[in-house]
Amino acid sequence: MPVVDFTKTQATAVPAVDEAKCRVCRKCLARAVCKSKAILQIDPEEPPFVDASLCYGCHACIPACPAEAIYLPSREPRPR
Repeated sequence: MPVVDFTKTQATAVPAVDEAKCRVCRKCLARAVCKSKAILQIDPEEPPFVDASLCYGCHACIPACPAEAIYLPSREPRPR
């Protein structure tokens, strides 16, 4: 597991949710792996979103999403 030093300021891309790909899982795996609790879902019928002010930038949520709906905005979402 990578070690992240949160005492230093680091510039990193904050992941985003592709709402078209999101399956609105009842038990969102990406939310479960997010240590900073940055993936929020206010309405259980709507896709979650990433709160940039809470995100550490570890990107653990990206491979955790079974729908591949979480991506880095600096890159295009992967086509299905």
